[in-house]
Amino acid sequence: MFKNSSSENLKEQEIAFISTMNIELFNNFGKKFLSSFDENAHTKIKLFNIFEGSNNISFGSDRIIQKIFYDEMHRTFLKHFSPLYEANGHRLQFIKEGERYKINYNYDFRWNAIKFSFKVFAINFCLQFINDEKYLIWTDADLICKKKFGANSLIEFIPDQNELFSYLARSHYPPKNPFSECGFIIFNLKHNEFKNFIKRMIDIYTSGEIFSIQQWHDSWIWDHVRKEFENEKKTKFKNISGLYTNAEHPFVNCGLGEYFDHLKGDDRKKNGKSFEDDYVNS
Repeated sequence: MFKNSSSENLKEQEIAFISTMNIELFNNFGKKFLSSFDENAHTKIKLFNIFEGSNNISFGSDRIIQKIFYDEMHRTFLKHFSPLYEANGHRLQFIKEGERYKINYNYDFRWNAIKFSFKVFAINFCLQFINDEKYLIWTDADLICKKKFGANSLIEFIPDQNELFSYLARSHYPPKNPFSECGFIIFNLKHNEFKNFIKRMIDIYTSGEIFSIQQWHDSWIWDHVRKEFENEKKTKFKNISGLYTNAEHPFVNCGLGEYFDHLKGDDRKKNGKSFEDDYVNS
């Protein structure tokens, strides 16, 4: 689907995956992800599992590198903002009914800045363990690896030398205010703007600027900063959704679905796989 001249000779040891989980996520679906990765990934491709919390687990694989997440910048962010009700996605509205006011409450993930803050801080934390890798692949922990894969399986999705990262763009989902599906991002670690991009993401959180942005979840913030870099620095990125940018679930349609399934959302997790109607040509 995509031609990528910079990665024609890509080696497995130049790729690393990264994900995060805590003990609850490990028990619910993370263990299945780790097991499927260990079974199907090429032996020279490693995964950094950044573990949240002190009750660490050992998976028993040399290629799955467990690191306890400890980051002072993230701790400072949580200290300042996690006590805030709305920063955790809780929405309160005061509605006047006659002479009285009624409180309307709902939870909305789009404004849960705390829950979705771990990703970028974990990526930054992981950089200290990177050696010869050229590409770092973020994946959510609700991924299933379906079949054997190596460098050749991923070449078409890898960003070119002048592209900062590959991402799954969405143009029509959600129907109002669509945003990218950021459960799978491939970073070009050698790009001269990579560290500046991560720093800008972290600054948005630690400064509190995130609360001035339209939505506070990670996909929105990744899109927000990507557009900044596109507009202000003319930085290039790779949209790997291809012909499926208008789909709700471009991941399973764009070619990644041959090797992986992303069980995003509670319904897909309960189903154990993506739904038939997620596939545009099914």
